Amino acid sequence: MDSKTAFQTQDLPAPASHVPKPAPRKRCSKGRRLLRVVGLSALMVWIGARYFSETSRFSHWQQTTISDLEWPFPPDVEVVKCAQWSDNDGSDAFYDKDYPYSADASFKLPVSSDTLFLLSRSVARNHGGVISAGEVEYIQSDDVSDNVKVDITARYRDQEYLDATKVCLLTRDGDQNGVGIFTKWEGKGRQRGHTLQFKVTVTFPSTDDGSPLSISNLQTDLEIFAQKFGDMSGVEFKAMSLKSVLAPILADYLSVEDAKFTTTLAPVNIQALVAERADVVTSLGSIEGTYNASKSLTLTTSNAPIKVNVNLFNDDDDDVVRLQLLDSNGPIEGNISLFSTLDASAFDVSARTANARLALDVLAAPVDANIAVRAATSLGAASVKLPTTYEGSISATTSLGSVKVKFDTETADPSGAGRTRIGRVEQVRRNMVRGRVGWSEAGLSRGVVDVTTSLASVDLEV
Repeated sequence: MDSKTAFQTQDLPAPASHVPKPAPRKRCSKGRRLLRVVGLSALMVWIGARYFSETSRFSHWQQTTISDLEWPFPPDVEVVKCAQWSDNDGSDAFYDKDYPYSADASFKLPVSSDTLFLLSRSVARNHGGVISAGEVEYIQSDDVSDNVKVDITARYRDQEYLDATKVCLLTRDGDQNGVGIFTKWEGKGRQRGHTLQFKVTVTFPSTDDGSPLSISNLQTDLEIFAQKFGDMSGVEFKAMSLKSVLAPILADYLSVEDAKFTTTLAPVNIQALVAERADVVTSLGSIEGTYNASKSLTLTTSNAPIKVNVNLFNDDDDDVVRLQLLDSNGPIEGNISLFSTLDASAFDVSARTANARLALDVLAAPVDANIAVRAATSLGAASVKLPTTYEGSISATTSLGSVKVKFDTETADPSGAGRTRIGRVEQVRRNMVRGRVGWSEAGLSRGVVDVTTSLASVDLEV
């Protein structure tokens, strides 16, 4: 085999470049495209309706008054006190003509808490829409303090809406301290101004010696609240669990040992996450950003793209560092770098979608690493690239389409030992190529790469 060889099955022509585009398919008719749009819109409406009907604790035909509705306090919390709203006399910097009035409330939570939490609950009858929504912004100040400050601004048109709201200091067993936003409403309100809008600012203090602030656990369980973090490089979270619905989760920088982010019908975009373990879940929303993990990372969505940069670090002899990218009806695009200080490290990378393109580019990997990469899609082109440090078996398969496998045997030995890289094609069938690549006979059996699709092309470069 030549020093740099491309092997291609002959039933269909090879792609023009190493990064394939989806195989051309017959365009859908305007009617079919319209049906798809209508179907997706109906699905989103149905999901929203189901959510709000399930959170409402009373049916529309019950004849109790608002005074008969109980405040939706979760059973596992104790209400310490509920704040009195303070009228800000029109000084709200976020004035909105649809919400001309606003009121404020503030709380302090001990930094030393085992868990800091923020939650919202609402119960409504005969409202016909969303009763409350908002945004939570997390920042760090230069002020030194033993408390995390929670400032809440409620914006509204009518006083009766403010009267239907409580913001309360809460506790749970085990030194857990938090704040809850509660609304209960019986009435009809279908105009935009017939809702409540909340602006919540959570401010973390700085330490007196300039070291990163340590937070044991941050938990949120919010309804339609966007959650936004600025640059939190001065705060280290041991655990973080964020939950929203119909609203995005966004961050500039987060350092978390164990992270879980969950939302629906909204994107998750973390510009820089440093974690041991991280689990990101959404649906009908994209996942983007840069994710660094030293134990495991799982990113899951549907009907929306995953487009991420991932850095995996393995400094534990006994651990396999794992990455999962899971989608359906959405493309996956990942740039992945693998790092280790060990003589022999292990990584497991899995990516799966359907009806969409999949492209993985492993930019870097350690010498002598045990690497498994499994990438699968259908009705979309599959493209995988690995650096020349990769050693092991390769398999590229499609049910109908071209298969292109490229071995680089020309590059210099990354270990500096002057070895020659081996590239072997062991099995060729219609729409399938299998082989091995490595710097030694032992290396030929070290890792596994398996790329599959159907009714589209496969491009594998090692």
